Amino acid sequence: MQPRISWFLGIVIALLLFFIFFMPSVGNRVRGLLGPQATAPSDAEQLTVENEVLAAKLAELSVITDEMPTSAPDTVRAMVYSGYPLNFKNEMTVSAGAEDGVAIGNAVIFQGNLIGIVEKTSAQSSVVQTIFDPNFKLPVKIGTKGYAALLTGGSYPMVESIAKTAAVAQGDIVVSAAPGIPYGLAMGTLGNVALAADSLFDEAPLSLSYDMGMVQTVEIVK
Repeated sequence: MQPRISWFLGIVIALLLFFIFFMPSVGNRVRGLLGPQATAPSDAEQLTVENEVLAAKLAELSVITDEMPTSAPDTVRAMVYSGYPLNFKNEMTVSAGAEDGVAIGNAVIFQGNLIGIVEKTSAQSSVVQTIFDPNFKLPVKIGTKGYAALLTGGSYPMVESIAKTAAVAQGDIVVSAAPGIPYGLAMGTLGNVALAADSLFDEAPLSLSYDMGMVQTVEIVK
């Protein structure tokens, strides 16, 4: 009985060797049946991966289109990295850096409003100090007459050092007036104007037209 089994196994082995060496296509199928399954992704798996990549790109483009449908030629558009779960408003990290021409001191705008200044840069990202940082200070002008004042940052940004003789009122536009960044960038409007604690100047909270927590893409002015 055993010689017959040995003879049969010998024939099977011989046939397998023949297929492997002289008929590779059949040999490959045989190896596939006998060995582990191939790890290369199927067409369906590859299509799923490509669809996920396209969906991510479409989501990014949708955000850009909704928040900033156009951009000026002298600006760099950047996405805002998530700070979840902390989401501090005093700074943000964005997806553009020195390789994109971004430099420390560049103005950062959202929907035409100045919301911060580039504080640090790396090759492909930057850290932005926003107007919600208590250390943020910027000379500004108020209204059509251009009354001088100082914007001080914080959880509730304030427009301070307004001369008591300045004819300003709630709703007046506040614009940037600091050297090194474009003049006249909108920052918000005056809230209720009141006498400051030192009784030397007037002050008012800065009223904003946007929610900082919802900012997902910005433009950096080079």
